[in-house]
Amino acid sequence: IEPLDYLSMMGLVQKSLLVITDSGGLQKEAYFAGKRAIVVMPDTGWRELTDAGWNILSKGDEIKDKMDCIIKNEIDSKTENIYGDGKAGEKIAGLIKAY
Repeated sequence: IEPLDYLSMMGLVQKSLLVITDSGGLQKEAYFAGKRAIVVMPDTGWRELTDAGWNILSKGDEIKDKMDCIIKNEIDSKTENIYGDGKAGEKIAGLIKAY
């Protein structure tokens, strides 16, 4: 397909089973959309996602096997609050107010 704007791409991600990407940004966007990602790169800047088992690094010829593992839920992932609880602003405001 032709390149998509951000909202169209995220709409597809939201409706997908999983994401296969070589994009650095889409790996993290997939996480926020609650979708596992197969990252077709030798390494990633988002090590926290691969360390947690949420995203999986893959070579091109391993994609199908990695997809099967994700679909069958054979790869454990620990993803609760990787990036916090979403309340940083409230905590910062509380600290400033108390100061």
